[in-house]
Amino acid sequence: MNPYRIGVLWCLCFIVLEAVQAVYFGGVLQRMDSFLLGFLVFGITTIGAITWTALAAPQSLRVAWRNPGPLIGANIAAALSWIAYLLSVQMIEPAVTYTIFCGAVPLTTLLAHRLGVRQADGVRGAAEAVAYLIVFAGLAFLAVATVLGWSGFVRGGIGNALIGVGLAIASGFIITWMLFFCRTLDRAGVGPIAQFGLRFVLYVGLAGGGALVGFDHKGDVPAADLTVAVLVGLGLMAFPLYAVQKAITLVSPLTIGGVGALGPLMVFLFQFFEGRVDYAPATLLGLSVYFVGALLAAYGAARAGDSQSAKACAACE
Repeated sequence: MNPYRIGVLWCLCFIVLEAVQAVYFGGVLQRMDSFLLGFLVFGITTIGAITWTALAAPQSLRVAWRNPGPLIGANIAAALSWIAYLLSVQMIEPAVTYTIFCGAVPLTTLLAHRLGVRQADGVRGAAEAVAYLIVFAGLAFLAVATVLGWSGFVRGGIGNALIGVGLAIASGFIITWMLFFCRTLDRAGVGPIAQFGLRFVLYVGLAGGGALVGFDHKGDVPAADLTVAVLVGLGLMAFPLYAVQKAITLVSPLTIGGVGALGPLMVFLFQFFEGRVDYAPATLLGLSVYFVGALLAAYGAARAGDSQSAKACAACE
């Protein structure tokens, strides 16, 4: 199996676990402090990843210190994106948050390419260009439907709906820049596990501070419930990020965005079986439009990847 296909498999692993995470934490964070949960989950994984790297691949740490620009950029982007995402997913329908988050990644990548960002890719054919126009239409409809109260869930009125949608857009936009910074670190020689630990140092600090001041405090939570949430979080929040980190080393940010765009359908299905969020025809319509664009984008990305791999193999012969 060529590296590109392996990268796509890592992307698929990422979106399945992210879908379960969006639905699970959309419910849990209705009663639990998102900053406290994020601090515990990412604090544990950050310490573990940095310790492992220091023992097994210390050269990755040395390379990272010699590249402070992208390292700091990745930290800032990861922190802001996760804070925005965890606040959004508890304010509006998880399927809507996750869809906007996923769709914003390839759209931001295309915008960055137009602005001349070296790490960003442009569209690789007419199929992808049409695909991302459809994706944009689906996202716009979901945003409007949420604000107008047509979706399955909003915690509060139109103000919270606007904030939730805005946070989802911001989260996807910012995480794309984290991908750019991580791609730069990867090319410099910083391994996936090292990046995984190093890029969340700032987030852990901010989340710990947010928990101390009670920024998202919703009342006391039994220790047993918090422990279960942290253990689940280690699987549903930490491992997907490692999966996408592996994907970064094998495929482009645009391909990650294109394949990852399929995840919202899974969120909608998991959400339906969970039963907390009401079924909303408007959400299904928006997801359907989005899904058509996502499938077309994934197909175009896969064809482009296979073409690039074939050219590389031919060049080696």
